[in-house]
Amino acid sequence: MLVVSPMKKTKVSADAGRVGTLSFIHAADLHLDSPFTGISGIEPELGKRLAKATFQAYEAIIELCMDEEVDFLLIAGDVYDSADKSLYAQVRFIEGLRKLETAGIQVFICHGNHDPLNDWSASLTWPGNVHIMNGDRAKVVEFKKEGVSAAFIVGMSYPTQHIMKNLVKNFPRKGDNWPFTIGLLHCSVGSTSEHDPYAPCTLQDLRELNYDYWALGHIHTPSIVCKEDPVVIYPGNPQGRHPGETGARGCFVVDVSSGGDISTRFIETDSVRWHIREISIEGLEKEGELIESLQSQLDDIRENSGGRSAICRFVLKGRGPLHRTLREEGFLEDLLHLLRENEIRGRQFIWVERIENETLFPVERELLLKREDFMGDLVKIVDGLKTDEKARNEFREVLSPLFGSRNGRKHIARIDAEEMNSLIQHAENILLDALLTEEDNEN
Repeated sequence: MLVVSPMKKTKVSADAGRVGTLSFIHAADLHLDSPFTGISGIEPELGKRLAKATFQAYEAIIELCMDEEVDFLLIAGDVYDSADKSLYAQVRFIEGLRKLETAGIQVFICHGNHDPLNDWSASLTWPGNVHIMNGDRAKVVEFKKEGVSAAFIVGMSYPTQHIMKNLVKNFPRKGDNWPFTIGLLHCSVGSTSEHDPYAPCTLQDLRELNYDYWALGHIHTPSIVCKEDPVVIYPGNPQGRHPGETGARGCFVVDVSSGGDISTRFIETDSVRWHIREISIEGLEKEGELIESLQSQLDDIRENSGGRSAICRFVLKGRGPLHRTLREEGFLEDLLHLLRENEIRGRQFIWVERIENETLFPVERELLLKREDFMGDLVKIVDGLKTDEKARNEFREVLSPLFGSRNGRKHIARIDAEEMNSLIQHAENILLDALLTEEDNEN
C-alpha cells in the first residue's frame, strides 16, 4: 500500500518558484566539519581557514537556493562527516534550513553511511520545511505548487551505517497518475572503486521504477550517470577535502518545464580547490628553471581559480640532470618553503601542500645497450620482452601461478599487452635508477 506524506505548512514568499515550472537544487555529501586530510606542514592560520571550507560550501548552496528561487533542496546523504558530529556543525546546518524556511523553500533529506538514522541527533528542533526520509521503507512525499500536485519525492535513509543490500528494491514503481517523480538515495550505481559499495544497485534497477530523476549521493566526483529516461546524477561533494578530490565541486540546479523537459546546470560551490600538477624536468638544466616552471603553474592556478583559494601538490617526473639536485638532502624542503612564502597573508591563497619527486637519472639507452655488464643485460632483457613474442610468452608463463591462484584471482586482473609494456618499462626505470644511484655514489 502506497502511503503519501503531505508536506508540512510553511511560510511561502509571494514570488517563490517559477510559474509553470519545477525547479530544485540537488546536493549531497556535505560532510560538514570534515577535516582536510593529507596536508603536511600546515600553518595554524591556514588551518583555521580550511576548517571553515565545508561550511562555506553549504552556505553557498543555501544562497544559491534563494537566488534561484527554487521550489526545494534535495540533500542525498552524509550531511556530517561522522556520527561524532559537533554541536557547532548541527547548529550551522539548522541555521541554513531556517533561512530556506523563511524563503518558502522545502528541504528533503535522506541519510547515508556517515549520518545514519541511528546516530542522528534528535536534540535539535527541525524547521517545518524539512522532510526526513524513513529508514524502514521508502517514503513518498507530495510537493504541491500553487495548490497543484507538482512532484513526488521518494526517498529512503540508512537506518544503520553499513548497508550492503539494494535499497532500490524497497522503492515503489511510479504510478500512472503520478506527477514528476524523484528518487532520493545514497547509494552505489554499478561498479566503482571510488567508495565502498554501500546500497549497491544497477542503472537497470533505477530504470525499472520509471522515475523521472534520481538524486543520488555517495560518489564524491560530480557525474551525470544517465542523461535521460531517467536522469541520474551524482552532484559530488560541494567541497573537496583531500588530494583525491581535485577539480570543481558543487551541486546541480535542475529545471523541469511544464512539459516535463529536464535541464541541469552544475554550479561550483567550493571555496578551496585541490590541484595536482605534474612537472617534467626534461629539458631543465638549472634549479632556477625548475622554480620558474613551478611558479608558472601557480600563476596559472591563480588566474583561472575564479578568486577561490587552492591547495596544490606538485609531482616532478621525467629524466634529467636536475635529478641529482632533487635528491640532495633539504633541497625539496627549501623549495617548498620558498613557494609557500607569503601565501597565507592574502584573502586568496595558493598553498603548495607537497612536492613529490618521481624523477630519474638521465639515461642514454643506446649506450647502455653496448655495455657488457648487468645494466647492459637489463636493458637488453627489457627490449626482448617488448619485441620478442617468445620471450613475452615465457615471461607470462612465469607469472601464471600468480594469476591462477585463488587469492590472485580475487585481487589481480589479467594484464593486456599495453599494460604489460608499461609495467616492464616501469620496472626498468626503478632498477636503472637504483643502479645508477649506486654508480653515481661510487664516483
